[in-house]
Amino acid sequence: MPTIYSTLEYCDMLKVFYESGRSTLKASRKYIQQFPERKQPSRATFSNIEKKLRETGSFHTVNVLAAFSNDPHASVRSVAKEMDISHTSVHRILKKNDLHPYKLHYVQGLKPSDPDRRLQYISKMICLHDHDKNILKKILWTDESCFNNNGIVNRHNSHYWNGANPFWTRESNAQVRWSTNVWCGIISGYLIGPYFYAGILTGERYLDFLTNTLPILLENIPLNVRENMWLQQDGAPPHNANIVRDYLNRHFQLRWMGTKGPLN
Repeated sequence: MPTIYSTLEYCDMLKVFYESGRSTLKASRKYIQQFPERKQPSRATFSNIEKKLRETGSFHTVNVLAAFSNDPHASVRSVAKEMDISHTSVHRILKKNDLHPYKLHYVQGLKPSDPDRRLQYISKMICLHDHDKNILKKILWTDESCFNNNGIVNRHNSHYWNGANPFWTRESNAQVRWSTNVWCGIISGYLIGPYFYAGILTGERYLDFLTNTLPILLENIPLNVRENMWLQQDGAPPHNANIVRDYLNRHFQLRWMGTKGPLN
């Protein structure tokens, strides 16, 4: 938190500033002489106070904006308590100055090579779509969510106060330590799964899922959809196991996408 001053202290600073001919150096020295027992502001504080006061017309506004400028993740109630004003006043100041609470978004952590590979993937997908406008409906899009015993983050309490969306993100953890997993897929409007399994996913377990479980999950999908189906999977290490890639190359040939796949 930035240094917070009372209204009286701000008034004394301005008084000293003007008495010193608006010289920050003279004002700083004079303020120390007159109020040696107080928190000593920096030279820049004197000119900043005048500027902010002209812009906002309120010392509270100066303090609130300074607090969130110094720590965009600060909570409204903590700032209100620190400054001894109501949280509704803090909200009002933030709203008046076009500051909004942008929430945290978790994103997948990327490797250095991932951006280039993603651009290549997009280029290949555009070519496929040019030849087959229904290609996206033929892909079985899959993903896995993993749950551990560390609980979840309440993003409602994670904010970033700013005048424009900073697209604040935080990389989430990898899958290797989760204890409970769920797999789900979607193709041509059909939901496949969900399928739950416990423990750490390995290449052998994923191969068993592809050969024995996935066909059962697809039993109610129309035959023409299954015959022309592509498979999409993410870059989880078990998906890249040699035994898995060998199976996918035999079963789907060129119709699968993922790390080290025909389309990646």
